[in-house]
Amino acid sequence: MIFKIKASLSNLSKSERAVAEIVLADPEQSVHFSIARLATAAGVSEPTVNRFCRSLGCRGFPDFKLCLAQTLANPANFEARSLQDNDSNLQLADKMFETALALFVRARTRLSEQDWTGVVSEILNCKRLLIYGLGPTSGLARGAQELFIGAPIAVAVHTDTVIQELTANTASSGDVFLFLCTDGEIAPMIQSARLADESGANLIAIAPTGSALANACHRTLDLVLDSPTTTMARFTNRLVCQATLEVLGETIQKALRTDRKFKNLTSNRSERAVG
Repeated sequence: MIFKIKASLSNLSKSERAVAEIVLADPEQSVHFSIARLATAAGVSEPTVNRFCRSLGCRGFPDFKLCLAQTLANPANFEARSLQDNDSNLQLADKMFETALALFVRARTRLSEQDWTGVVSEILNCKRLLIYGLGPTSGLARGAQELFIGAPIAVAVHTDTVIQELTANTASSGDVFLFLCTDGEIAPMIQSARLADESGANLIAIAPTGSALANACHRTLDLVLDSPTTTMARFTNRLVCQATLEVLGETIQKALRTDRKFKNLTSNRSERAVG
């Protein structure tokens, strides 16, 4: 619930945001508040508190308090700690491992809320899968090609902006583009997504929901950024992106093993990455 509140801040009204800030400032205390006390602390009305709760998918204030209490009771939902220069080597390791574990749990929880079935279906039924990565996701993109070996689709990986724009500009309606971007704000990738969209291709992003890239694509598997520092965000989002790709690849392979219409299709038509 704490993660969900943070992710919704930009979409809340000014008064609802005031409620969110009170809760985020002291979640442990907030779970014991009555609706009247929370409204007073935030300087808003009780109906505003209820609107805030419903905006998070809760039925009302009691349901919100229950969800918040469950979050605080789950050790996997702890608040990620910032790295400090005076941390010992083991403290640094503890923070990075603990944050990674928490975000893995969070990513798994969010997976059921996203259109996972739609993503898998589009890849299984496409003629060609183009995987795009740039910078920190270039290596992830190249490794992802191996996950689709044996699938009856052509797979191409592109990690060069010029080649990406050229291939996006010549896309067709049978193509699926899979964009990997840990912040969702890389301009060349966004431009390629727009070109591919104009060509009628289907677009999937593994990127933060609400980012420019996510908005340019038809489906998004959310990385949900929440790490307290740039270093930690870069580290955790690479891990979550890699894990998402591994699960996606294994899901595709499972579908191929169990779907009769693919049983006799054993040849792989993957293309070699050209950039």
